[in-house]
Amino acid sequence: MSKSPSPALRDSKVWGPPLAVFLIALCIRLIGIGWGLPNDHHHQSYHPDEPVIWAYSQGIEPTKLKFTPGFYNYGTLYLTTLRVASDVVAGYTGGGLDPKSPEKAWDYIGKSHLAGRILSVLAGAGTALVVLLLLRRFTTDFGAFLGGLALAIAPGHVVHSRFQTVDVLATFLLALSAFYACRLLPSELDSNARASTWKLAALCGLFAGLSAGTKYTGILILLVPIFILIFARGKDTVKLGSIAIGVAVAAFLISTPGFLLENAKFMEGFLYETRHVKEGHGLVFEGTSSGYFYHIGNLFLGIGPIVTLLGFCALIAAASKRMWWAGALLLFFAAYYLLIAGAEVKFIRYTFPLYVPLTVGFGWLMGQCREWGGKWHLIVGAGLLGLGGLFGGGLISTARFTSWMAAPDPRDLAGAFLAGKNTSVGLVEDPWFYTPAIHPDLGRRLVYETGMPQVGIAGYPYFDSIVRQMTAPSIVRFVPEEGLDSRVDWDIRLLTDVKPEYVAYSSFEYENFARISQLANPSPVGKATVERAEQFRDRLLVEYDFVQMYGPGLEMVHDMMYVQPTVWLWKRKPGR
Repeated sequence: MSKSPSPALRDSKVWGPPLAVFLIALCIRLIGIGWGLPNDHHHQSYHPDEPVIWAYSQGIEPTKLKFTPGFYNYGTLYLTTLRVASDVVAGYTGGGLDPKSPEKAWDYIGKSHLAGRILSVLAGAGTALVVLLLLRRFTTDFGAFLGGLALAIAPGHVVHSRFQTVDVLATFLLALSAFYACRLLPSELDSNARASTWKLAALCGLFAGLSAGTKYTGILILLVPIFILIFARGKDTVKLGSIAIGVAVAAFLISTPGFLLENAKFMEGFLYETRHVKEGHGLVFEGTSSGYFYHIGNLFLGIGPIVTLLGFCALIAAASKRMWWAGALLLFFAAYYLLIAGAEVKFIRYTFPLYVPLTVGFGWLMGQCREWGGKWHLIVGAGLLGLGGLFGGGLISTARFTSWMAAPDPRDLAGAFLAGKNTSVGLVEDPWFYTPAIHPDLGRRLVYETGMPQVGIAGYPYFDSIVRQMTAPSIVRFVPEEGLDSRVDWDIRLLTDVKPEYVAYSSFEYENFARISQLANPSPVGKATVERAEQFRDRLLVEYDFVQMYGPGLEMVHDMMYVQPTVWLWKRKPGR
């Protein structure tokens, strides 16, 4: 394999490609950023985590130097930035939580969601830029551009960059840590004496700690500087490693001070999240393959099979030639993959940190093959087809998800069909983000009451009295005489006793039943759900006619389906 580019190439001041990648990533992510925000038809965001994250961010009060939200499933950094962004929104729009006007409160919350999404958009575009800048130190501008572009148009990353959630910011900070860690390589220091080694060690530690202060798993990026210091430098290893780790710990404690100030609550949230990912997410992932295989599918969907395979093979090839940056990134990839693969919760967003080493490896390979020329151009061609979306991922998939997010949502369309009708609509599960927007308050779980100038989280029992009062149409959910605690999903008595005119359900409710029904040995809860759902389906086919399907009717990864679920409507047959 050829040597790394000359110092002159690595120190190139040409900013056209970096600017282009950043603007491409930014513009793509801004399209559809308004998807699912609260409006007159639904007061809660269609993303289930956004209201929860925003509500807990309000426990932070920067003006009072209070940075302990009492919620520690994640670190506190994103919550802090979200609270600051929300305060800016309130200041410039005259909004805020007015106890005398809940309607204005929902508008303010929606604008705060948008502000949080803009933070994610900037972090997402910034990550693509960091990948390019990292690559420029090891390959040509051509390879660096394609590596940055691979991240810029990765469909999983693009979609989640439009959400007010923690994952994209955590990945951006993680990428910055890797960038400064790779500058600790002796060859980098020889060609660029402007930054001292201790400053570079401190910077990679700083961003590792901030990433962990956003999402705890970000601390694993410290494996990159540790590997480089041990295998590539051979001197000052202990000193520089201690600086990186010490600054990382300090950055984490500053960004998540609850570790010290509310340690009991911190441990409660931290241990809950740890148990949650190990035990599973209800029935969402029951019957899916092991995380070791499932996340391969997540990578193929989220970034594309060609980019994934070429990037991974490139890391192995470069590491085998003692290119220490590749060995360090490969170590991080392996450690992080083993961490998430052993869990039972397998959201696609968990794989985002892996995009950084994969796109770096991909870009390096594209640059090398372009320099080698001849038959190696076939690999460049394959890489370009991968960026386009051959076999999945890439620009084609990004365009499809973007078009969905910029168009009317299936829940809005189903809600528009049902809203205003003097009829009844039966729901197979408690209403939530997946429920058609028939009434503005139907799917919300966020509590805001007149006279209560704060926000809290509540489950369905809290809203049962609200749902029962809804008319035109009326919303019905079968509740046994024993009370709300005895209700179950897919209860056939909704059809036999309540007999609503319409029945509505979504792919979020149907997919678990459809998948678990194919298992030979489902869990007791899964088996009971399947038995109820099969009875419900059989009776539905007898008593009801299919009316309309809104959405693609496709099986998708759970947290990509947020933006385009399928909604089915059925109507009771005449005389039944």
